[in-house]
Amino acid sequence: MTAESSYSARLPAWVLLSAVLGIAAGALLGDSASFLQPIGTGYVLMMEIVVFPYIICTLLHGLGSLTTSTAMRLFKSSWLIYLGVWGITFFIIFLLSFAIPPAPPPSFIDANTPAKGLNLLEILIPSNPFVDLVQNHVPAVVIFSITFGIAIQRASNKEAFLSVLDVMRTASVTIWNWIVLLAPLGVFALFANTVGTLEPDKLLDLSLYILTVLCGTLILAFWVLPSFIAALCPLTTREVVRELQSALVIAVVTTLSVAALPFVQRAVEKLATQLEIEDKDRSEVLQTTLAVSYPLGQLGNYFIWLFILFAAFYYRVPINLTDQIALPIVVLLSGIGSPSSSIDAVAFLASWLDLPTASTNLYVELMTVTRYGQVVASVMGFAFICILVTLNFYGKLHFRPKKMAQSVVVSCVVLVAVTVIGRNIQIHIPYNPSAPYMSFTLPTELTQGLKVAMGELDGTPPAKESEKEEKLSRLDRIRASGELRVGFNANVIPFSYRNANNDLVGFDIAYAYQLARDLNVNLRLVPFQWQDMVADLGEDRFDLAASGIYVTEKRLRELDVSAPYYRSPLALIVHADKAEKFLSRSSIEAQENLKVAVFDDPVLLPIAKGLFKGANLTVLSNYSNLADLPDIDAAIWTLEQAKAWAATRQNYTAVVPGDLGGEMLIAYLLPKGAPELRQFLNYWLQLQQVNGFHDRMVALWLEGKPDAPSKKEQSSFMGHLLGWEKDTPQI
Repeated sequence: MTAESSYSARLPAWVLLSAVLGIAAGALLGDSASFLQPIGTGYVLMMEIVVFPYIICTLLHGLGSLTTSTAMRLFKSSWLIYLGVWGITFFIIFLLSFAIPPAPPPSFIDANTPAKGLNLLEILIPSNPFVDLVQNHVPAVVIFSITFGIAIQRASNKEAFLSVLDVMRTASVTIWNWIVLLAPLGVFALFANTVGTLEPDKLLDLSLYILTVLCGTLILAFWVLPSFIAALCPLTTREVVRELQSALVIAVVTTLSVAALPFVQRAVEKLATQLEIEDKDRSEVLQTTLAVSYPLGQLGNYFIWLFILFAAFYYRVPINLTDQIALPIVVLLSGIGSPSSSIDAVAFLASWLDLPTASTNLYVELMTVTRYGQVVASVMGFAFICILVTLNFYGKLHFRPKKMAQSVVVSCVVLVAVTVIGRNIQIHIPYNPSAPYMSFTLPTELTQGLKVAMGELDGTPPAKESEKEEKLSRLDRIRASGELRVGFNANVIPFSYRNANNDLVGFDIAYAYQLARDLNVNLRLVPFQWQDMVADLGEDRFDLAASGIYVTEKRLRELDVSAPYYRSPLALIVHADKAEKFLSRSSIEAQENLKVAVFDDPVLLPIAKGLFKGANLTVLSNYSNLADLPDIDAAIWTLEQAKAWAATRQNYTAVVPGDLGGEMLIAYLLPKGAPELRQFLNYWLQLQQVNGFHDRMVALWLEGKPDAPSKKEQSSFMGHLLGWEKDTPQI
């Protein structure tokens, strides 16, 4: 035995040892283990180098080498098995789907957004194979290869071309074997980075989906499919798993189903030899079947059906009955391909069902855990297809009813038990809404080192300025005094409000901190009431007002106004079960005895009176107690504010009717006669757009997406569990 073959024989053991060491390193190093990420990523990319060459060359060579009669016989021997393995997988997912609660009413509906339709033809029909290769459209590449492979059967003088394909196919397997030798290093890096960057709190919030997928994929891989194989072949369930042990181990530790293909091929060849299947076409039949099974047998990909259902629950986006019926079919078609193509499939499904774009990122994050179960299910899917198709092709299948009945009964009992347990424990798993605004805090980089004071209005006139100070511009006075005074109203979520800890937070508050830091002065936050805001500015209570304030013609005349930094359409806060009645202005006007609440604001009040002339208006000082007034049918606000308010209450929805009105511009208000400060603010706001601060604050406060983990000070996973490292408190 050569040194290389000896190493290959011990490779699974080396890989397992590397996985254990990687877990230990990640637990101890924590976020510092992220420096290993390029090594793990590089290994994954190297494993995918020959995926397309292997699929294309194997399908073209395998189908092209067969006679038309043999190819037809292979098709007849395989189509029912493919339908069977898909049916088994989707039945399991269907049972497990009952563990996921239905989605709560949506927090936001925009009647102006056009409905999105299906567009699967682009990823199924290979109109441009080169584009399909670039965009990872594996189904189109497979269809292209199968079509040309069948056409090659009828071509003359094809031997030279087939020999080139055979060389390319052999070279692909050789490259895989080389790269697999690097598995210990790649696995160590992958495990260390994954464990080191785990967020235990987030995993707990998402544990319902994680547990459901892992249970479903493991039951499918280690019982359902092996027991079905045993019911059709002269093998026991244990023997099936044992024969595929190397394939499963290498796939799990590398998290790559493609790494298992050579091991699956060896296992099926060994079984064929035991059953005395000797035929000149055996190798082509097996290799062609294996190549087709790689994109069509990725059973782990189809568990994106569970993710889509969970994402609908997590993001409060109900799926209507028609789309729920179509969902399994769309998942089947869009899930065909490599494991990485499941990410594209999730992006496509999220777009179709109007799920947030963050759904795809959430799926990618969860794959750090769920991919182990998904890759095992896919590898067992390859084996299921290859074993049964090969044996069926040569007439070696033997149906054993008792074993099949036992497999079905045990599978159903276990899956139903998992579903019931998952549904029952779901109520005990803490669930954070998709936009938990009340838990948001100001980023540490804004608060750290900045001196902040809270100024209360007490009716005392400001101290009279000296003659020297009067000659200074407002901007110069701010710099001379060393303090920036920002007026705010704390009832304007998500621009300025108090979170669950009673800390003043929000988009405009974050901007106030950033402005004070850039001016290198202290910050004083001064509360105001809307009716007194203009007077407070005139009496020099603060230097500028910022709380999601609308730009109006009157304010432009009476005050200095900065350039708008955000715009938002008008929206309504309505009871979720009645949201459909508020999708258009005509449907709103058709309702009798409509009761509309309006914020006691000099801008919103006249707008409400103009839009809802026949409605009964109720003026509220703020919307903090709106949920305590069940008789109110709707409350008017701008979209960002209404959406944030509704996101924290499952029984309410923010609706943008189709023709309610235009957008409201939001800007800073300054006392009259502050042109230097206004000009400075305008340039400063443009700078925040350029340097990315604006986009980060929009993502956090207005879209409800907390900062990525990389932005935070993160302890090691072990340190977090054992309390070695404490979280850094935010100011």
